[in-house]
Amino acid sequence: MAVAVRRPTDLPGEPPAKKAKDDNDLLPWLEPNTYETLRLLGKGTFGHVYLCKVKETDDHVAIKSMNTPPEKDREVQILKELYGHPNIVKLDGAFVMAPQHGNPETLNLVFEYLSDTLHRVIKHYNVLNRKMDSFYVKLYQYQIMRGLNFMHSRGIVHCDLKPQNCLLDGKSHTMKICDFGTAKRLNFCEPRALYVCSRYFRAPEIIFGSTNYNCSIDLWAAGCIMAEMVLGQPLFTGNNGIDQGCEIMKVLGTPTNDELRAMNPNYPRNYNFTPALSKLRWSDVLKGQTGAEGCDLIDQLVRYDPAARLPPAHSMLHSFFDVLRAAENTTVNTPLFDFLEDELWFCTASERDKLCPAWYAAKQEKLKKEEIKTEAPGTTRSSAPSSSRSMAAGSPPF
Repeated sequence: MAVAVRRPTDLPGEPPAKKAKDDNDLLPWLEPNTYETLRLLGKGTFGHVYLCKVKETDDHVAIKSMNTPPEKDREVQILKELYGHPNIVKLDGAFVMAPQHGNPETLNLVFEYLSDTLHRVIKHYNVLNRKMDSFYVKLYQYQIMRGLNFMHSRGIVHCDLKPQNCLLDGKSHTMKICDFGTAKRLNFCEPRALYVCSRYFRAPEIIFGSTNYNCSIDLWAAGCIMAEMVLGQPLFTGNNGIDQGCEIMKVLGTPTNDELRAMNPNYPRNYNFTPALSKLRWSDVLKGQTGAEGCDLIDQLVRYDPAARLPPAHSMLHSFFDVLRAAENTTVNTPLFDFLEDELWFCTASERDKLCPAWYAAKQEKLKKEEIKTEAPGTTRSSAPSSSRSMAAGSPPF
């Protein structure tokens, strides 16, 4: 199989390549890559994901092959807009395979390959009869919230956030959100699909029939993911949609009329659940596996009222993550504070200062000065800042 990727810039001494004079004139130059399928990584509603090797480079990639994807280019367009963020899976290219051997036409998306998922890591801890270390709960949850912040600032909602869709590089502990097949840009003038999100991570407003939900459904899912990392098992495990609502009420209590109408304004003003159930303490629900700060963060994410859930940027500022900002951890190779230029659009100056700790800013400034000193004489230094914090997301290579 082959995929089109960006053509390298013309080499010195080569004549400039001629451009095609047609509708493709505005597209970047492309060249073919050949892939060898190694094994099946997974399968879902719309297709299969394969581990493949690029024959030209021996690199490994994941290829998502879809027979009849809904809104064929929606996932591609969303991933192109999110391209370059360290906590969003990188789309390297896309190609279409014509029908062959009785098989229908397929759309194939080529992604970077990460060896693990958060789901597998949690399962591994269970096999060892151990709980995930508190530091790694913080490290992984922080990266999930950072990825959501980048998405939500662009009005994009994932709609199926769960541990299986959180890829993990075991060496660097980099977490990347993947599977944007159900993701969409919110249009407040159109109704949403009634059934989205895997059941265990489905926000209660969806269970209560809302078709006007927003990005806060991802915040609910993120809170459930954090609770699962702490507990080693899903927080709410209903057998069906109705039972899922009952499981939620066992922990959060029955919603008040105000909370119910916040989830779905179509409910009457005098509607109340009987008998009423009281909310449990999060320290009891989480079996004492996390401290007061962890309980507080989950409490601010797993709430009935969508508007009351803590936004991603504010979640990143939560004291639960202060240990990540306190000092550099040499055992962690993933950058946590290399914010893109447009990543903190809606943060105040004081919030930006807290999100980027002083030791990290000083380190980047030192690296910048060293680059200037070691620069070859006679060369013109680029006006673009060298620190990773100030780099904007690059253009996708297709």
